[in-house]
Amino acid sequence: MAINKNWPLVFASPPKVTEAEETAEILAGVLNLNKNFISEKLQKDTLYSPIKKKLTEEEVTALENLNLAGIYLNFEQGRYYPQESLASQVIGFLGATGKGQYGLEEYYDETLVDSGKGSDLALTLDYNIQFTAEKLLREAKESLDIESGQIIVMEPNSGKILALANFPNFNPNQYTEYATAGFLEIFQNGVTQKLFEPGSIFKPITFAIALEEGKITPQTTYIDEGVVKIGGWSIYNYDLKVWGEKTMTEVLEKSINTGAVFVERKLPHKVFLDYLTRFGIFEPTGID
Repeated sequence: MAINKNWPLVFASPPKVTEAEETAEILAGVLNLNKNFISEKLQKDTLYSPIKKKLTEEEVTALENLNLAGIYLNFEQGRYYPQESLASQVIGFLGATGKGQYGLEEYYDETLVDSGKGSDLALTLDYNIQFTAEKLLREAKESLDIESGQIIVMEPNSGKILALANFPNFNPNQYTEYATAGFLEIFQNGVTQKLFEPGSIFKPITFAIALEEGKITPQTTYIDEGVVKIGGWSIYNYDLKVWGEKTMTEVLEKSINTGAVFVERKLPHKVFLDYLTRFGIFEPTGID
């Protein structure tokens, strides 16, 4: 997901630059940078003035062919993310100063700084499951026009996270483009860093409690009228659907909101709260 790589960079040694104005103009065209920005670099009172890092192969070739006086190529080690946007919010990125930003890069920054000594980080993510989860979110964007979404896949027995997908995501190799555009929110992991109501994913928990308490069976029926009143508020089903008579299995399969209310109302509040506590709902997840 993340490896170290030697990246080409170009720097100037200002005392050795013979034609500063012409050199700045040429470099601006080759590197797609502002000419004034480069001129400032060429006028610095130093022997080493970095101009651009992480050059493309085309930029390196062009600079080698130009062979401009006082302009040199070098390499520096930096992070590279070969899977690009895959699990980007989980991974985070290494910033320009070499410090981890967001995700695991930030959380394990001190450990990864010493990665050259063998302190690599192995993840529980399954590549194929993660890829599929992100593909499903992209398809949801196309079919449902979602603004954002998350998918979590966990191994029940161990708690290992096999997939933690976010939409939209980003390419950490190009994080500066998002930062420059002011799109910083995309770096956050919606699963671990944002607050949201659990919504329909809470229905299986409610049903599990009611089943355990013997308040319902999979065959228990409920007649849906499309709306239910709670404290003066009207709760509707998705897309204002009215389903009629359905079993509890069907209520869960169709994610019928009014049916979930029907089930919860069969449970004393204290019993419901006690189960949620025992499920660990109010405890920190312990995720990195």
